Amino acid sequence: MKKFSFLASLVVLCLPLAVSAQEVAPKVEIFGGYSFLRLNLDAVPGSADISPNLGNLDTHGYNVSFAGNVARHVGIISEFSQYTKSETFNVLGSPIADGVNVKFRVLTLLFGPRVTLHRGNVEPFVHALFGGARASAESTVLGLSQDDAAYAFAYALGGGLDVKVHNNLAIRLGQVDYLGARAGGQGINNFRYSVGVVIRLGNR
Repeated sequence: MKKFSFLASLVVLCLPLAVSAQEVAPKVEIFGGYSFLRLNLDAVPGSADISPNLGNLDTHGYNVSFAGNVARHVGIISEFSQYTKSETFNVLGSPIADGVNVKFRVLTLLFGPRVTLHRGNVEPFVHALFGGARASAESTVLGLSQDDAAYAFAYALGGGLDVKVHNNLAIRLGQVDYLGARAGGQGINNFRYSVGVVIRLGNR
């Protein structure tokens, strides 16, 4: 509940500034870039079969989003991200002396509102995104592979900072999110950071 209250406070703080700003906003924004996700492995399906209490794993991937600005400072976002990481674990009783190779993959598809302050070349924003996530762990032993996967309700609460270098181009210096997911009554808490390029089309 504290996370939702924090996000609401950021939106309330940004709105008065946005109302007073006179900068032109793009109609459409397309973002793409690198993304880092610190994944809680204890909650990934199949992880408990590999080793108990795995803790966190740093995964790497990409984040792409499409934003349509329905008003000068308010937009609706659709976002897709994917993260992968391969690790080798020495599992007690495994027939493989060098350990078992496991590939973790996380996919997210999220939608939601965003509030952006268009004023000057530096444009901060906050958003609340909701949708679904798929987490899987694929292990290979003696040429046989096993893939365990699960789906969950997911959400991302956070914001970031864009720096406009041209009317049609901006650099996203950083987007930081609290990425959560819930499945089977269990909550998953993850940290996400993204950076990349924003293509801006049209004027509003």
